[in-house]
Amino acid sequence: MKNTFRPDLSEYQIYVQALADKLNEDALLKMSLTDAVKIAIEKACEKVLPDVVIVKKRKLYQRLEF
Repeated sequence: MKNTFRPDLSEYQIYVQALADKLNEDALLKMSLTDAVKIAIEKACEKVLPDVVIVKKRKLYQRLEF
């Protein structure tokens, strides 16, 4: 059985919602709150842990250019 990591981010919900709203302004696909948190973690790891390779298991974020 796989262990599930579910941190309590209820105190940060307003910030996660703001991030998701910003991403969804010009996104091709609608990003969920979970996807917004995953993107934030990936971006932080790219800066703090540049030698770590992250296998992305989320919706692909594509900007809609108009």
